[in-house]
Amino acid sequence: MKALIFDGTLTLAETTTPEPGDHDVLIRVLYSAICNTDLEILRGYMGFQGIPGHEFVGEVITPGRRLSGRTVVGEINCPCGVCYLCRTGRQTHCPERSVLGIYNRNGAFAEYLVLPEGNLHPVPDHLAQTSAVFTEPLAAAVEIFQQVHIRPTQKVFIFGAGKLGLLVAQVFRMNGCDYRVFSRGETSVAKAESMGINAALVSTLKDADKAEVCIDCTGSPAGINIAMAHLYPRGKLVLKTTVAHPDKIDLNQVVINEFEIIGSRCGPFEPALKLLNEGLVNPEPMITKTFGFGDILEAFEFAAKPGVLKVLIRH
Repeated sequence: MKALIFDGTLTLAETTTPEPGDHDVLIRVLYSAICNTDLEILRGYMGFQGIPGHEFVGEVITPGRRLSGRTVVGEINCPCGVCYLCRTGRQTHCPERSVLGIYNRNGAFAEYLVLPEGNLHPVPDHLAQTSAVFTEPLAAAVEIFQQVHIRPTQKVFIFGAGKLGLLVAQVFRMNGCDYRVFSRGETSVAKAESMGINAALVSTLKDADKAEVCIDCTGSPAGINIAMAHLYPRGKLVLKTTVAHPDKIDLNQVVINEFEIIGSRCGPFEPALKLLNEGLVNPEPMITKTFGFGDILEAFEFAAKPGVLKVLIRH
């Protein structure tokens, strides 16, 4: 099969089609999407080498399985299922896990991939594949409400109007929250406003402007410090950014202000699919461009340009 391989450089090459294990299925990839994490992998994040890519829609082609022939999306964490963390409901933190296209498991920028069948969720019949490919990042946005109780009366600042920030903002808007998205670029603010999202330039924030909940979706090492600067004492700071080279933070400020810091990563797929299928979250305006799989190297160059949102790969 053809696959995008990262071994310090990106190449599109022929490689062996993966063989599914007893609990796995082989999936023909239909669409994939380039995430900021994929771009950070190229900068050394997680030390990953192999086939990257973790946002995808595909068709199960292993015969005789429950989902054979179905169009699916897939959860990216593959735990052992028997360790203490797995047995106590923390499978996404299993120390023996592999993570699709991120850690110890080849990913979605290929003609085929392998995942445990239990990781898969059928795509509703009437949901466009170009929307379904957003399930994984939207699930990460939904996860915030799984972790933090946020009252509609509390002010929320979301830093970053990129791919994840716009999904997070749509979830907060749907829940009736008093939120605003902040970005450094006028184009990003205009894009958010065109989607009906409350947005403003981060440069308009005064030192005294603060919120009870701040969410860092900047994808930048500096994002956490910007968010902390605008958080009320005893406020909640939700961190979504992962980067290859994180910035230093002043932990004295965490102690002095009694900040509550919540790391937030993967989330539940079923609610995300429901939001997409019912049109409560519309990711389509976030698609900047779609490339064919043969042009995936060009797609990565394009995705790294300032102002680009979601880049899809049509397999």
